[in-house]
Parts: sequence; structure tokens; C-alpha cells
Amino acid sequence: MKNHKHTIMIIDDHPIIHDGLSLLLSNEPDMVVAGIAASSSEAMEKLEAGLPDLAIVDLSLGDSDGTYLIQRIHSTYPKLKILVYTMSEERLFAERTAMAGARGYVMKTTPPNILKKSIRAVLNDEECFHPDIQARIDRKRNGRTPGPQSLLDRLSNREMDIFRLLGEGLDSAEIGKKLNISRNTVDTHRINIKNKLEQPSGKALEHYAFEMIRQKKKP
Repeated sequence: MKNHKHTIMIIDDHPIIHDGLSLLLSNEPDMVVAGIAASSSEAMEKLEAGLPDLAIVDLSLGDSDGTYLIQRIHSTYPKLKILVYTMSEERLFAERTAMAGARGYVMKTTPPNILKKSIRAVLNDEECFHPDIQARIDRKRNGRTPGPQSLLDRLSNREMDIFRLLGEGLDSAEIGKKLNISRNTVDTHRINIKNKLEQPSGKALEHYAFEMIRQKKKP
């Protein structure tokens, strides 16, 4: 249809992102922001009221983790296209989000023209990941060994969520509140993460998480 506009929902808990993306996409003749949600609960409520063509999702939300939300959205609305737009490092999280149901992954440091190109690619049923990550995703989907793995590949999605939040400087109580789990549950996960990543202590784990998440150290 000549005048058809693709509808887009923005799921991000930062108002400046809402405003910036809304302004950016308002200049596109074939796109319109049809909804904004600042939390996973708000996102699910608005999606139930009406589905857009595309959901742009951050991985760090106020009441949940974006990977879990992507999994939830994809299982409930499998035809809805999902694009991740986040500050979380692609090499650490993109493969996990793809397996959860995302069709593309864009860092918030990406130039606007590349973001718009990625949005259009996903709307056109294409996937938009770094070629190396796409190759790993394809191998995993085909039941083949995805290639060389790092210690972080040992972590479950929930453990990776907690590892990311540790790297952002949150303590166990803050992580529990953000992920809606108890502090004791967080501490249990931290012990498992420490052992899987072969870290000698809790402090060493926190330092390693900071280096990986904040300083973008290679795994």
C-alpha cells in the first residue's frame, strides 16, 4: 500500500530515548511511533491492546530484564518483529537475544542512519546482527557447534542478567529489586556465576563483571 506506515513501539525506561527515537522516526515517510512503554508490564499491557509491526526493546528495564521480556513477547506474539536497541555490548548479549526471539541488535552508539537501516531490514523480515554473531546463531539453530566459546557462554540467561547488573555496579539487593527476585536468590546465582567463571572470590567476580560490561574487555 502506497501510504502505509509501519507502526513501531519503543520499550525503554529512559524518556530521552523515547523523545529521540520519536523525533528520528517522525521524519520517515513509512514509519510512525504507535506506542511507548517504560517497563515490561506496561509493554505487555499495550501489546495486548494492539500489536505494532515492530518493537524496539532495551535490555535494561526498570522492572525486568530485556532478554526475558523478548522471550515473553516472542512466545505470546511470535509474528511481532523485535529489534534490540541498547548500550549492552553486542558480542556479549546479541546471540542470547536472537535465541529469545529478537531479529536484530543495534547499539545505542550506532549512527542514526544505521539504526534506520536496521529497522527497515527487520521490518522486511531480514535479520540484523554482526556477521560473526549471525554465523554463530545460524550454526546453533541448525544444531551445529556454534564455534569457540568463552567462559560467559557457561552462564544461563538469568545468570547473564545478574552478571550484567553486577558490571553496572548494582549490589545483590538492587539486583533482586530490579529482577523481582529475592536477595538470597541473587546471592545463590552469584555463587554459581563465580564458580562457572572460575573467579576466586565475590570481589574478583565484581571486578571481572565491571571490566567486561563497563570497559568492554574481550571475553
